Amino acid sequence: MAAIPKVAIACQGGGSHAAFAAGVLEALLSGEFYSRFELVALSGTSGGAMCSALAWAGLLLGGPADAIRRLSGFWTDLQARDGPDIVANALGTWYARLPVNAEISPYLYPPVAEERLRELLDKHLPFASLPAAPEQRAKPTLLIGATDVQSGDRVIFTGEKLDIDQLVASAAVPPLYRAVAADGRLCWDGLFSSNPPVREFTDFALASRPDEIWVVQINPQYRRELPESMNEIIDRRNELSGNLALGQELYFTTRVNELLTTNKSLAKRYKPIKIRVVQMHLDAKDYPGPLDYASKLDRNPALIHALIRKGRERAAWFFDERSNWPRDDTVPHRSVYATRPPMASNRS
Repeated sequence: MAAIPKVAIACQGGGSHAAFAAGVLEALLSGEFYSRFELVALSGTSGGAMCSALAWAGLLLGGPADAIRRLSGFWTDLQARDGPDIVANALGTWYARLPVNAEISPYLYPPVAEERLRELLDKHLPFASLPAAPEQRAKPTLLIGATDVQSGDRVIFTGEKLDIDQLVASAAVPPLYRAVAADGRLCWDGLFSSNPPVREFTDFALASRPDEIWVVQINPQYRRELPESMNEIIDRRNELSGNLALGQELYFTTRVNELLTTNKSLAKRYKPIKIRVVQMHLDAKDYPGPLDYASKLDRNPALIHALIRKGRERAAWFFDERSNWPRDDTVPHRSVYATRPPMASNRS
């Protein structure tokens, strides 16, 4: 009987769209799939960091069922459900879709978004309840990505010492958030440097390096239409920015795999790791509205339910060839030289 693979799961950020990652994790942690792999590590950035950290905390405190409960509770409470919140959410997404709008410094108004996120984390991820010993908090390993605003450093917070400031810092996307003080740094969203952390999974210092890395990709790599309106350009700019760091992370891992085939001495420090990528489903008919940049700010229950449902459906892809990477339409594994014609694609 073949041994089950040791797996690290990396969840990309994308605001409300990260509900898709919550659905993937809920399915993977259920009885149907959880016995088919050994989860040794999790990572995430922004909304993906919330999902990974909630799953990690649940596994530490009560096991897979508790992890699912925390994920479900967080995304339920995040939804705009009462009158004032519904109106505020609708106005916010409407404003974000205007052909022309002005960005306002978050230092000119109260940090409402940050305060709300802290309230949700206090309820669903109470740090005081987590084990105190670092070694107990390292199984599974947790990596959270953020960006040092002043130095530009790529910052990785680990589960052994994770606190609420560090987790909120990972989601502090400007101008919705102010910079968040964490571990002596002023941080913004990890979108700008590691979305999500992946290359650390290859590190020899990990207690149990994975056989496979499973990436939950939120931002689409391929778009059929050329963006022409300002809103379409903003959408595409945001998607490509969100994937830039992920492409570098995956390239590092595949480069290590290539070097292992030619330099056997590296086997003392590294091991071959298979990459699998499952991308968020983009068919507009399955969602209550467009999956544009503004929808990443939308907390409409119908949108979040649809994203979670699609995540649950696509979790099965990690167990077959549909998640093999590299493949068409996901983060590329090489540069394209301009002298070469584009390769044929089966995109649909």
